[in-house]
Amino acid sequence: MFFIFFFFFFFFKQKTAYEISACLVGSEMCIRDSYYGQNAISKNLILADRKELLNGNGFILGVSGSGKSFAAKREITEIALSTNDDIIIIDPEAEYRPLVEGLGGEVIEISATSPNHINALDMESGYNDGDNPVVLKSEFLLSLCEQLVGAGKLSAKEKSIIDRCTAQVYREFIRNGYLGVVPTLQDFHAALLEQPEPEARDVALALELFTEGSLNTFAKYTNVDTNSRILCYDIRDLGKQLLPVGMLVVLDSVFNRIIRNRKLGKNTWLYIDEIYLLFQHEYSANFLFTLWKRMRKYGACGTGLTQNVDDLLQSHTARTMLCLLYTSPSPRDRQKSRMPSSA
Repeated sequence: MFFIFFFFFFFFKQKTAYEISACLVGSEMCIRDSYYGQNAISKNLILADRKELLNGNGFILGVSGSGKSFAAKREITEIALSTNDDIIIIDPEAEYRPLVEGLGGEVIEISATSPNHINALDMESGYNDGDNPVVLKSEFLLSLCEQLVGAGKLSAKEKSIIDRCTAQVYREFIRNGYLGVVPTLQDFHAALLEQPEPEARDVALALELFTEGSLNTFAKYTNVDTNSRILCYDIRDLGKQLLPVGMLVVLDSVFNRIIRNRKLGKNTWLYIDEIYLLFQHEYSANFLFTLWKRMRKYGACGTGLTQNVDDLLQSHTARTMLCLLYTSPSPRDRQKSRMPSSA
């Protein structure tokens, strides 16, 4: 099993047993540090506070049974008990429920038959960091449509139509200052049907199962409380067809939460199990990459877990995300990422 964080190779801080015992007496800095293993040469413990690193994002990689989930759960428990930070988990295997409920958190089950719904088009003010929010939401909907029609099957005309309809359904909502009724996928589907091009009807037909059909769980208004400090999205029962779409929609919902927390001055920790699923399609991988880069500016730390390392390395986007762990943010990004320390 490998923890891949920036500090692990270049920036970790070694402490002797004497220093550890001394710091536990009263040093707030050391108490905030987390345990990430043992130096193979010096045998010293490796302790670090990911929020203090140049880049707090990371991956936990390893074969099945190597302890990836255990490592993530240990860190989640430590964060829950020692900070006021928010913790959000995307759980495709339904294995985090006992921990989350034991820590007083909430588990939201999402499936085709569940009464719980998440609006795929929810949007917080500040969604695109001061730039046109429709641009990022258009990229999200391109990702979503690509998941539905198949990788590489969206034509240039269809992409233009999707972008046009995205701007159309959000026009009034943004004009009203992000107040009022948020559009839904059903509104987006209706906008596609209003377009004169036959390609628009093709996209609408591909989307119909997920807006008007039996898999419309992400086409309705959000009816669940996503404000719990420790929140787990249980998406195991989405099924093979809905799972990649579900991970994408939940990820976008989490990003809205991160934006809200940023305004409140709160840090957010995000854990994505089986993250390789998001790299199987070009647009979903690009959307994740966009959010991954922004997390550090928004006071968030993202962690991806997977045993499919080969699949991960075959994706150019995934390799780029791994390389980002060794790069430092620009001075502008670093200034924007400064968040108040949690108690």
